Amino acid sequence: MFNRLEGKIGLIADSHGKISLMLDAIKTLKDMGAATIIHLGDICDSLKPECLDEAVAILHRYEVKAVLGNNEYILITEYLANHADGFKDIVVSFLKELPYTLNIGDFCFTHSIPFNWPAATNRPLTEYLPRLLENGSPPFKVLFRGHSHSPSVIKIEGGCSKEIGLKSGDKIALDKARIYIVNVGAIEDGAFSLFDPINYEFISLTFRSNP
Repeated sequence: MFNRLEGKIGLIADSHGKISLMLDAIKTLKDMGAATIIHLGDICDSLKPECLDEAVAILHRYEVKAVLGNNEYILITEYLANHADGFKDIVVSFLKELPYTLNIGDFCFTHSIPFNWPAATNRPLTEYLPRLLENGSPPFKVLFRGHSHSPSVIKIEGGCSKEIGLKSGDKIALDKARIYIVNVGAIEDGAFSLFDPINYEFISLTFRSNP
């Protein structure tokens, strides 16, 4: 069971079957010292499930953790019912074991919104932000998410949110007394991220301008 973090955290999301880009990002994050890498969902596009064999093999090889994206949810609920024999057993098991969220200490990792039910994989964050804040403070200090494809850091203060857009190479020192929602960007657009939980620093990265 994955229940603790050690060292820097590499964050990738929304690869949508772009296997070579996903692999480039994983190798880059490893070279930058990431001790853990988490894929925040939409590993492959539900319309092109044939990429899953290779994608899952890479995630296993590099010990990448993952959460359920809306495309994986569609594959589980619709595609597997009629085409389970088209996937290797290890791929079927991988899909069925994906959690909606990973909650580790002060950090939550999810595809879109941090709830353990199906809509959490594809609903926009803005729809649920008031609910997250209605009791004063959500059950996390930093929420890392994909789905939006646009790298940004949202700072929560006094029940209000302020979004900070990011460009490649931007490094932001987070305040441990604040609450943040971090959109890590999409691998299919060449964007990924690195977080240092010790120094509380977040880096937005891009490995090519025209992926």
